[in-house]
Amino acid sequence: MFDQQPVPVNQRPRSLSFLCILSFIGSGMGAVSNLFVYLFHQVFVETLSDEVYKKMGLDLEFFAQIKKEFFLIVALLQVVSFTGVLHMWQMRRSGFHLYAISQLMVLIVSSVYIYNPLHTFPMVDLLFAAIFILAYLRYRNLME
Repeated sequence: MFDQQPVPVNQRPRSLSFLCILSFIGSGMGAVSNLFVYLFHQVFVETLSDEVYKKMGLDLEFFAQIKKEFFLIVALLQVVSFTGVLHMWQMRRSGFHLYAISQLMVLIVSSVYIYNPLHTFPMVDLLFAAIFILAYLRYRNLME
């Protein structure tokens, strides 16, 4: 998956481009969706309280109990993450640090607002964050 061929200075490897595109999509959609839920939180809560979901056997009431500010915080962190990916796309090392810190902050914020009240561990979130951070770490030395 990750090519090991020598790359001329300032030329982005294809596998780094692929990672950046995935992160652009994830961070961009995360920022937009969380901002949307923040702006229309009451509609979101009312929709999740609908009887249709209960008839289908889905209990989505917990999502309605998540505080509104959580969605704004995560949206802002996703914008920082998107900015970090943009810097890595431009082969700037600062992008790695922006991306890694914002992804770790998303994990912390999610743990405080969602996982601690449920007494669960964010294993899947941690796994995805670690995979992407470690994958970007492989290319950090190629960046200026």
